[in-house]
Amino acid sequence: MSERREILHVLSVTTLASFLTGINARILVVGIPELAHSLGADVEQVIWLTQAYMLGSTAVQLIVGSLSDIYGRVNLFSMGFAFFSLSSLLCGFSSNVFQLISLRLIQGIGAAFLMSLSLTIITDSVPKGQLGTWIGVNQIAFRLGSLIGLTLGGLIIDNLGWRWVFWVHVPLGLISVFWSKMRLKEVYRPVKAKIDYPGFLSFTSAISLILLSLTLAAYGSAYLRASLILASLGSLILLLFIYLELKSSSPALDLRIFRNWQFAGGIVAQFLYSLAFGSVTVLLVIYLSVVKGLSASLTGMLLLPFEFSFLIFGTLGGKLSDKYGYAPITMLGLALSSTSLYMMSLFSTQTSIRFIVATMLLLGCGAGLFVTPNASSIMAGAPQERRGVASSIRALSFNIGFAASLNLSVLLMTGFIPYDLASKLIAAELTNPIDLGNVNLLSRALSETFKFQSLIMASAMLFSTSRLPLNRTIRKSEKGVLKGFEVKDSSRASIPH
Repeated sequence: MSERREILHVLSVTTLASFLTGINARILVVGIPELAHSLGADVEQVIWLTQAYMLGSTAVQLIVGSLSDIYGRVNLFSMGFAFFSLSSLLCGFSSNVFQLISLRLIQGIGAAFLMSLSLTIITDSVPKGQLGTWIGVNQIAFRLGSLIGLTLGGLIIDNLGWRWVFWVHVPLGLISVFWSKMRLKEVYRPVKAKIDYPGFLSFTSAISLILLSLTLAAYGSAYLRASLILASLGSLILLLFIYLELKSSSPALDLRIFRNWQFAGGIVAQFLYSLAFGSVTVLLVIYLSVVKGLSASLTGMLLLPFEFSFLIFGTLGGKLSDKYGYAPITMLGLALSSTSLYMMSLFSTQTSIRFIVATMLLLGCGAGLFVTPNASSIMAGAPQERRGVASSIRALSFNIGFAASLNLSVLLMTGFIPYDLASKLIAAELTNPIDLGNVNLLSRALSETFKFQSLIMASAMLFSTSRLPLNRTIRKSEKGVLKGFEVKDSSRASIPH
């Protein structure tokens, strides 16, 4: 009973973090057209409102994970709440789109502490055989936050304006700081190690340059040369990062952890999932608000079926993975997600609300069955003294895929509709009658983008299939990790010869 009480204390704090980040993930998205119109933003600037947040959280993920392994989790977790709340307050006072993008970058840094350490603290506190179940419970808070964010976001924007979608985080964040100090205890014993500053700097520089190159590519052929230069430079720095990590005695990212395929396969599968899924919500908002001509409130309501479905199947997916293993559950989730994205490619100006809702429900079902089991398999594949870094790598794979997804979608869309015309449809001419031919052109661009995302999602199934022989080792991972982070012979024995 005492153990269960301690788990519930931990979950009461981590679920607050998930709830807060869930609200933040959805409350802004339904107001993108209104915000773009208010600040005079073009398509790429709108994308960067999300991109900057993802880049901020990505840039510091490795150092957050390493600091938590060296100094402990709890104090850093509380600091993340405070940093997130302050940056949210400042976002609401932005006077132009460039200022808001900069502040969203800072807000993402605060969110990095919450996203990475929340899962790490749960993994430290929960028995291995129950990890999928409790991560699923934690996912409920994120999905509830998303549900409230969609409904509350539309109402706030329609009645109070877009600034309040940031200010609403402030009281919630301050309450969370107080509650984390009251309920969390440090159960992890930190290890002594040096901070790998060259590794952090080279990794952050490489990822930033690569993401910026994708952004420039989306602007058209005039920026292609600059995009290629940045991508090449980023790739070279990434190679330098790998070299530094292999030589370092205290690497920011211990590459030996990838020897465990339970961990590495999960990371690759999650990257491909986020690459396919990252821009879906933004594209759906554009479709519903511009192609279908719906208000922010109604757009938010139509995204609710996805959140409800994700909430239910995310919890169910955790329980099923504890019982049957993670691989078959994640494969089913990816298959359903890929099917739903293909169904979205059939959307047009004449698509019925019933078909849209059915597609949203299927996407939520597939995403829920994949995300929770895959997250638990990743965390169970890492030793305790590397869980902070493992959680950071998990968050990094999602963030990088998510950020790249947004730029890739813009790049794909502009292959079917001129960039300037897309910007006018989404923002500049919202209050004017829109030519039906242009709307159909935008609808086709969205359709082709959804189709490509469906193929990417399907490709992630290969990495769940390749882990099928190890799907039972999740319960044995605590004793299945050797000095080099490899699975012991007990797991190898399950592989057919």
